Amino acid sequence: MHSDPSTPWERQFEELVLGVLPRHSRHAPLDPALDLKTAGLDSMATVELLVRLEEAYGVDFPDSVLSGETFATPAALWRVLTAQRATAATATATSATAGEGEPPCAS
Repeated sequence: MHSDPSTPWERQFEELVLGVLPRHSRHAPLDPALDLKTAGLDSMATVELLVRLEEAYGVDFPDSVLSGETFATPAALWRVLTAQRATAATATATSATAGEGEPPCAS
């Protein structure tokens, strides 16, 4: 669900990314190919963004995706976030299905 058809992501994602980029105007659109490091994404801002994304989207980024490539551009970060959301949704559906058909616990 995208609020702006001209961007590949949700507005919330754009706001979270813009919120940690000191060298990019919060009022300018976020270019999918923007070099986040050049825009001011340092190690502290990366950690802050990671935490904000995990909290906002209810996902956990595994160590295997925590790389410079993931945080290189907004488009790369959105792809990884989208994949983590799909993984989380699958895990939730699987755990909900696993509980079906089990007898209720006797008290």
